[in-house]
Amino acid sequence: MLEVVVVDDSREVQRTLCRLLESLAGVEVVGCAEDVTGALELIDSRRPDVVVLDVQLRGGGRGLDVLRHVVREHPAIEVIVLSNHVWQAMRDGFLEAGASAYFDKAMEFTKARDWIAALPQHARRDDTALRNA
Repeated sequence: MLEVVVVDDSREVQRTLCRLLESLAGVEVVGCAEDVTGALELIDSRRPDVVVLDVQLRGGGRGLDVLRHVVREHPAIEVIVLSNHVWQAMRDGFLEAGASAYFDKAMEFTKARDWIAALPQHARRDDTALRNA
């Protein structure tokens, strides 16, 4: 089971993402957070496989702070950014900081879902390759 944490300041986006992701076989959303403090506590306690992260969080929090923590403390966790901020410099900054992918919330919502859906298949192939080595 691929465990996912959703970090977004909009509860409506959280609900939509949860419904979308939980419709995928082998994916479970294990929690949601809307600010940096809640996100770090949830990620540190659950250690999910994937974090779906927004750029701007409640209380003026920055998704970049969450990303940097995950990269430093939990480098095996995949972080994908799903945001309305689609400037190339913003996208490049998050990817350079360690995000695995960056998607436009308005135009690439389903691409983000498809990217996550492909992860369990890649993980199973990698496990099989290791066992056969």
